Amino acid sequence: MRPALSPPASPMTPPPSTPSDSLANGPGERSNGDSAPASRHQLVAQNSNRGQDGASAIPPRASDPDVHQIDVCAFSELAPHDLERWEQIRALTEDFRPPFFAARFAAAVHAVRKDVLTAILRAKDGTPLGFFPFHRVGGVGVPAGRFLNDAQNVIAVPGLDVDWTELARAAKVRAFNLHAIVGCDPNWVTRYHLQSVKAFRADLGNDSGDYLQRLEHEHRTIGKQGQKTRKLGREIGPVRLEMDCRCPEILKQTITWKRAQYQRTHILDLFLPDWTRDLIETLHANAMEQPGLQADSPAPHHEFSNDSLRGICSVLWAGDQPVATHIGMIEHGRLHYWFPAYDPAYSRYSPGTALFTEIIRAATSHGIQCVDMGYGEQPYKKKQTGTTTQVVHGTITDSRWHRMAFAAEASMVQALKRVPMKEAVKRAIRTINPSAGIKKLK
Repeated sequence: MRPALSPPASPMTPPPSTPSDSLANGPGERSNGDSAPASRHQLVAQNSNRGQDGASAIPPRASDPDVHQIDVCAFSELAPHDLERWEQIRALTEDFRPPFFAARFAAAVHAVRKDVLTAILRAKDGTPLGFFPFHRVGGVGVPAGRFLNDAQNVIAVPGLDVDWTELARAAKVRAFNLHAIVGCDPNWVTRYHLQSVKAFRADLGNDSGDYLQRLEHEHRTIGKQGQKTRKLGREIGPVRLEMDCRCPEILKQTITWKRAQYQRTHILDLFLPDWTRDLIETLHANAMEQPGLQADSPAPHHEFSNDSLRGICSVLWAGDQPVATHIGMIEHGRLHYWFPAYDPAYSRYSPGTALFTEIIRAATSHGIQCVDMGYGEQPYKKKQTGTTTQVVHGTITDSRWHRMAFAAEASMVQALKRVPMKEAVKRAIRTINPSAGIKKLK
């Protein structure tokens, strides 16, 4: 597809706000998916000499492929061979390694929301060249999993030219509001006035113990944690890490602690909607229930290098007391560090940092080579990781009105962040309206 099919964006459009502050869409009800069979949008071939029609195998790099049609269907309508193709394409590009690009993640979201739609970008012979899972909310396309999704893009063969105008037309949306585009085409940044934010990960290699030693030397907080952890062991009980806890009660305790933390810090409770809690439980139970997605055993085990995507809950114990926990996702030795939490009664021991350091210490023995912290420039990520990348965010649309409305809302949020005594203002807003910003999760 060619970007030249659509008019250039207005250079006067203000940029959007950062992902953590912007509201992802305007007012609207959740979509329950298309009730009719897959809707088809036919594209006109621009150059019949480009691309190789009839190619069923995926080459290391597509030879300047063309998209001839886009199908949009409910995720549940995808056949097993579609899901296999999805993962084949995903495996070709390093940018698509985060678990949010996995078909299993979209399956889990669809299992709890029932409204994940999938755009399938096809070659002339019908072969899928790309997949894009999304929700349609108030006439806007948003990432599958909403603001619980830390990585987005069209999962496409290398070299595919994605035309967002045609994709939006096929998806029946006026825009795509995305907050963490990985592997962004530089042309999109210019055309749609997108902004960037840092993302962080720990590339552990084959010796996570050595990685931890380097962190301890570089960051005082990490370096002093060993003393606090030993003190925790002396005063509370022997400290041990349970890397893969399958206990539902521990999972619920983690969510309870995390929600209490949101309340203490006066930010939006991501677990306020039922579906977000259901998603965590679905991933943890490995219960995607989609034909073509083979489930690994949900029983706890030791080595994760070959695991398909699933949820994981890690626990730091002091004696018989869980003092810190973490809910994340594991896939092929890559751990996405998602929702860490701790019991405030043990805060003097820095249990959250203790949990992280023990996970890193044990990572190599569990087949974990990377810990992905996601986007967002929180100070703790800078202390705990060594690799920094960029993700891009904003609204992708040719509608000047939508871009201006999106930017105005983002500017208002940024202005509120700069007011005097902003913490007091934030506390007051959250006290009066605990669900402020809930549109991010609808």
